[in-house]
Amino acid sequence: MAQDFEDENNRRPTPPASNAPTPQLVKDPSLSSSARYSLASEDIDNLLLKHSFLTGYSREAIAHNIDTILKLETTSLKLKNLEKVKDIADRLTQNRDELDSTFYPVGAGRDNRLTVIDPARFLPGLGCLASKTWLESRSAISTKGHKAISTYDMASVGLAGYVTNKGWVEIHNLGSSCMSLKMFSINNCGASSCKKTDDSSSDELADIVELGEFKCALRALREAMHQVHPWNLSISAIEGFLVQSNFCNSDLEGLEKRASILTSFVDYVLKENSNRWRGRESFITTPQLKGVWESFFGARPQSLLKGAKKGSASLPSKSVLPGQVRKFDPKLAHLYKEDICVNFNLGRCIKAPGTCATRTGRLLRHICNHRPDPTNPTIPCGANHAACYNH
Repeated sequence: MAQDFEDENNRRPTPPASNAPTPQLVKDPSLSSSARYSLASEDIDNLLLKHSFLTGYSREAIAHNIDTILKLETTSLKLKNLEKVKDIADRLTQNRDELDSTFYPVGAGRDNRLTVIDPARFLPGLGCLASKTWLESRSAISTKGHKAISTYDMASVGLAGYVTNKGWVEIHNLGSSCMSLKMFSINNCGASSCKKTDDSSSDELADIVELGEFKCALRALREAMHQVHPWNLSISAIEGFLVQSNFCNSDLEGLEKRASILTSFVDYVLKENSNRWRGRESFITTPQLKGVWESFFGARPQSLLKGAKKGSASLPSKSVLPGQVRKFDPKLAHLYKEDICVNFNLGRCIKAPGTCATRTGRLLRHICNHRPDPTNPTIPCGANHAACYNH
């Protein structure tokens, strides 16, 4: 039985040998047990072709210590990456320190802004404060500004046809007090193209009524300024403030004509910056614009409406403590739903008595709306005079 089993095993066919060449490890009896095997000569040639860093080692070292070499190279690569990160910060600091003693030669070349461009236009960017650049420009540029052209490539940034001819003229003069955001609205650009001349003032241009139109006009103004004066960051400061405040949404939410209010604010800042440039003062920066907006919006009648909508705190409520006197604000007298003209008591109404009415046609009386009794603000003075002049 055992003899038959051995004969059957001897009759089994042996598996065919694979034709694929395999790396041959040559045993080296002279080495220790941990490095007993070495690479064949053909494998060393292939490694040298694929990995250039191995060319610094001898064939004998590659044959017997390939694992150690790979570990050394991996560690060296990690150290180089760490040094590279540190080198970037050190390099920036060193480059900044070298600027004090590094000067770029700027010759009196020829440049016509169109076909002949002087290499000085491609000097490295300014690394100083934007306010310093602004003030330096006042000494280099006259109050009349540069000669205006309109051949700037606005189509490359998707803003072709957004700037009116009047806008191109005013933006070349940093001291101009006539520049308005309306000049950079595509609606006004289309309307002005139908006229023989484009010397109309900004008051004759169509108002910006949609917030989307306002954003496009602001972007067109920023890009146009970048084309004319690349160093001028005053428009970028305005855009930065509006983006950070979500276009003043906390103050304008729920109000009508938000875009019109924002347009008036931008025009106000543009005029203020032009005055500052003529007076050799820095432009209004993004952090400073927060205070400018609060002053600007607080002086508008919409701020009173916004305060009333957030919560009529001036109205008498049941939460008043006993003995506490609530001061009455005559500006919010309209909240009592009475037929007394508020503008008359503020000295602003120009209508004759008997003709003053609301938009819905309800007649308003020209009598005093002052509350002599602070504990009962529902009863007005009622005299034939304005509250602002007599109380």
